Amino acid sequence: MRASIRQVAQAAGVSPMTVSNVLRGRTDIVVEQTRERVLQAARDLNYVPVRTSTQNRHVRTNAIGVVFLHSHRPDGPIGYPTFLGMYDRARELDHDLTIFLRAEPDWVKPGTEAQFLDRRCDGFIFVGSNRPEITTALTENKVPSVECYSVAPAPGAARVVADNAGGIRQAVMHLANHGHKRIAHIAGPQWNLEAQERLKGFRAAMQEQFGPDCWDCVIHAETWGQIQRFHNANGAVDDVTLPIVEAALATGATAFVCANDLLALALWQFAEDRGLRIPRDLSIIGVDNILQADYQGLTSIDIPFEEIGRAAVDAVLALEKGDSTGEASRILPVELIPRSSVTVPSER
Repeated sequence: MRASIRQVAQAAGVSPMTVSNVLRGRTDIVVEQTRERVLQAARDLNYVPVRTSTQNRHVRTNAIGVVFLHSHRPDGPIGYPTFLGMYDRARELDHDLTIFLRAEPDWVKPGTEAQFLDRRCDGFIFVGSNRPEITTALTENKVPSVECYSVAPAPGAARVVADNAGGIRQAVMHLANHGHKRIAHIAGPQWNLEAQERLKGFRAAMQEQFGPDCWDCVIHAETWGQIQRFHNANGAVDDVTLPIVEAALATGATAFVCANDLLALALWQFAEDRGLRIPRDLSIIGVDNILQADYQGLTSIDIPFEEIGRAAVDAVLALEKGDSTGEASRILPVELIPRSSVTVPSER
C-alpha cells in the first residue's frame, strides 16, 4: 500500500503542510534540518508523491534527467557520443540536463522510485534498459521516460534505438556482393534482446542471399564482457575474449560479422598472429564504427550515437506534449562504412 503524506508527517514529527512544503521545494519557509528529516522519512516509507494534473501541466523545470545505467558508461564509446547529442539538442531547446549514474546492475533499492520523482525533472532518459518498477512509477505520475538502446522498453516508456537488424543485413549483403557464402556471425549473449534482434537480421539476410539451405554459423558470447575487451597489458588478445575468437577461426568461415568493433579488432589481431592476412585470407565487419575501426581500416556499421541522443531529448518533449510512446519512439537508420577489411574470398 502506498504511504500517505500524513504517515510521512507522523514519522518526521511535523505537520502534513510542512511535508507538502518540503516536497514542493519551499526552502524559504522550511529550515534545512526539518527538510532533511522529512525527506528521510519519505525515503524510509517509500513515499511516492502523486502529481495532480494541474501540477503536470504547469510545474516545469526545463530539466531532463539522464540516467546512465551500469552497461553504458558516460565516458564509454557509446555513452559519450550519445550524451553529446543530448547536450546539443537540449541546449538548442533551452533545456538543462541532470546526470545520474547507476553503476551497479542491481541498482533499484527500496525508495528508489520516490527518489526519482523527487528530482524535479520534467522527464527522464535512460541510457540502457530501465527497470519496469521505475518506469511504472514515472508513468503513474505522468513523468515521461525514454530508453535508449533498449529493444523492449518497459511499458510506458518510449524507445530510441538504431536499426540493429538492418545494419547486420547490410553487412551480409556487402560480403555476399564480394563473393562470400561461408559467413559467420559472432553474436552477443543469447539472453540479450539486442543480440537476438541482430541475429534475426543475420539469418534473414543469409536466407535472402543464399536461400533456405544457406550456411548457418553463429558463435555466441557468454557475456558482453567477452566482446568488450581487446588487449591485455602485453598487447595480446585479452584472455576473456580469446576463447570466442579461437572458436570463430575453427569454423572455416571466410568472413565474419562481429557483434561490435572491439571484437572484430580482436579477431583481426588473433588471425594475423596465426599467419592469416586481413582481408586476403579473412574478411571482417564490425558494428559501432568507433575511432579504432577507422584507424585500422575495419569495415563497420555506423551507429548514429549522437543522433540517438538528440532524438531521445525530442522524445521526452513529445511525451510531454501528449504523444503516445509509439509516436515518440524512433528507430534510426544505420550505414555500412566500407574500408579495407573486406575483399573477395580466397581458399584457405
